[in-house]
Amino acid sequence: MTMQALVLNRYGGPEGTAMTSVPRPRPSGKELLVRVHAAGLNPVDFKTRQGQIKLIHNYALPTILGNELAGVVAECGEDVTHFAVGDRVFARMPKDSMGAFAEYAIVPEDCAAKLPATIDFKTAAGVPLAGLTALQALRDELGLKQ
Repeated sequence: MTMQALVLNRYGGPEGTAMTSVPRPRPSGKELLVRVHAAGLNPVDFKTRQGQIKLIHNYALPTILGNELAGVVAECGEDVTHFAVGDRVFARMPKDSMGAFAEYAIVPEDCAAKLPATIDFKTAAGVPLAGLTALQALRDELGLKQ
């Protein structure tokens, strides 16, 4: 099976990316296969595309872009314990990989959280990176406590 994904073929401007048909991934171990309903877009995404963060993360190209998403679990790896097929989730992709700008994405179980029924996919897709940044600022930099 294949799927559509926004693939980064070379660093630089938008011409280095293309919607491409790629093999649909299969989860293993503690991975989830998530049917992506919405993906967040952040400065880190265009900086990655431009090659501005290659010193930190120099991805092997071609690679699927995208760092945060919201969707529904379509399949679980054999060692997944906290999620089931049909669960609504949102996630920040691991720092060493991307993949949210696709119809389906592999998400490690420990990078996902269940999405409350009161939050829609579009709203949830914009939360992981901005929320993490806010948490780090309040907790780690300002020392805020409960």
